[in-house]
Amino acid sequence: MIRSLLNKQIHFSQLLFFALTSSLGLGILLIAFQLFVDTQSLFSSSNDLLGNQNLIIYKDLGRNNAFTSEEISKIEKQDFVKKVGGFTHGTYRVVASVSLANYNGISTEMFLEAVPDTFIDVESSDWKWKPGDKEVPIIIPKNYINLYNFGYAASTGMPQINETIIREIPIELSLYGSSQQKKYNAYILDASEKINSILVPESFLKYTNQTLSPEKVSKVSRIILEVKNPSDPKVLEFLTSNNYKYLQNDVQTSRISYFLQLILMIVLGIGILITVLSITLVITNINLLILKNKQTICQLHFLGFSRAQIAKVYHQLSYKILGISILIALTLTVICKFIFAPYLAILQSESSLFSLVYVFIAAIVLFVVLAIYYTKHTNKKIQQLTAINTSLLTSEI
Repeated sequence: MIRSLLNKQIHFSQLLFFALTSSLGLGILLIAFQLFVDTQSLFSSSNDLLGNQNLIIYKDLGRNNAFTSEEISKIEKQDFVKKVGGFTHGTYRVVASVSLANYNGISTEMFLEAVPDTFIDVESSDWKWKPGDKEVPIIIPKNYINLYNFGYAASTGMPQINETIIREIPIELSLYGSSQQKKYNAYILDASEKINSILVPESFLKYTNQTLSPEKVSKVSRIILEVKNPSDPKVLEFLTSNNYKYLQNDVQTSRISYFLQLILMIVLGIGILITVLSITLVITNINLLILKNKQTICQLHFLGFSRAQIAKVYHQLSYKILGISILIALTLTVICKFIFAPYLAILQSESSLFSLVYVFIAAIVLFVVLAIYYTKHTNKKIQQLTAINTSLLTSEI
């Protein structure tokens, strides 16, 4: 009976309008959240398309272009820097020889460098070396493989190689220092897209420098920086004021990454704003419905119905609106996920259906939080209304 009396002032078109308004805000919020989850692989350090937050800097070419410890300390103190690593080089001459079955061998002079392991974008437990180890792992730039396959191998008839068999190629390193010479067997552990150099473990470079050329000092020729935001104007201002050079591609890629994240944040912000406005609209309309039934509510309360019984009618109404809104928002999110999937695939984003689990969890959390809020607000309004009008009815009697 109580539900029939209170529902007289409620029209279906009103409820539909409330649900659609709420669905719009929640839909944008969940879609933005879905995009945020699906694009995280783009911004991670393992993705070289947009995840590069590193800058490699160097000085003008010359005989004395090494970084001093004071300069490195100054760079480390900059607030936009997360960590700093130096490129150290071998203080000896290196000749690498490769022999392949049924083909003439290749021998070339090369160089070796090392950077702190935290900057290596190749994850492997084999990236280590200690005195006495028989083989040395090497990381080369990926573009070296392309140069070999499409340049050297094509013109000389040598077999082309790919990254899966590159580790099987035996390499002999002949190191010629000022005090002695040594030979090591080596193999290419992997190829890096981040660091354009021929890298060996730091432990190997330190050992061979001390053993082969103990009187020479290994200098830091380049610096690799991990920065918080490569598009921060302070970064370029600092590099320019200190005459440090950098690769333009690193900055441009990082700018794209920064602006994509900024756009996602803006869309998420718009979703939150519309959701807040829709919540306000729903609350306002619940207030209007309660005020329309002001006399009925007061009379029911005067007749002995508790506030909880009266409020329950409005609780159920708000839960229905909220439930319908969440379902519509989830449907829109799933549809948008399949629409956006081909575009994210072009960007090499590792999207999967499992990410929808996070969206469903977020939707459940939203439902619970908003339901609690609507419940508390309705209880408060019913309590205020019945308290005032009960006294008025009492005074009239």
